[in-house]
Amino acid sequence: MTRKIQFQVVYSTSFDEQHPANELHHQGPFVNGWQSSRLCSYPQELVLQFENYVRLKRVQLLSHQYLIASKIEFLIGYFSSDEN
Repeated sequence: MTRKIQFQVVYSTSFDEQHPANELHHQGPFVNGWQSSRLCSYPQELVLQFENYVRLKRVQLLSHQYLIASKIEFLIGYFSSDEN
């Protein structure tokens, strides 16, 4: 069963003022989504923090028909609030 997993965007390398990363918290036909700033350096990074441990089997990405990433990498890690 597919379901949305709650997360927070904790970091983005850059964003367009009309398309900030926190737009990813919302879904719907009138949501702008996230877009990196114009003339930005690459690679761009977007860091998501999940509310608790998650098991991902599939990730869905929606891309604009003219603004398609040429490469996407997923890096998964563990963060402990005890670490500095």
